[in-house]
Amino acid sequence: MEPGGPGAARGNGDFMGTFVVLLAGIGAVCAWCVVVLVRRGRRGATENADGLLIEQAARLRAQQSRSAGRDFRAHPHGGPDSGSGRHRH
Repeated sequence: MEPGGPGAARGNGDFMGTFVVLLAGIGAVCAWCVVVLVRRGRRGATENADGLLIEQAARLRAQQSRSAGRDFRAHPHGGPDSGSGRHRH
């Protein structure tokens, strides 16, 4: 049989079919992500008390984390009253 015979054409078609299915799957996943992100963006602020408390606690933790990071950068080997370093007598 020749290399370009009927079997070669069928194998190429299988590859194209798989490729089209793969692209369709990727497109479907992208469309789903867009829908989820658009719906999430339209909701706006949290509307119930539990959600507001969770957001408030998260903001407080983030603020404490930032201030702790600033304190560490200002005093990487301990604060002035931490007992580390040289002592004055």
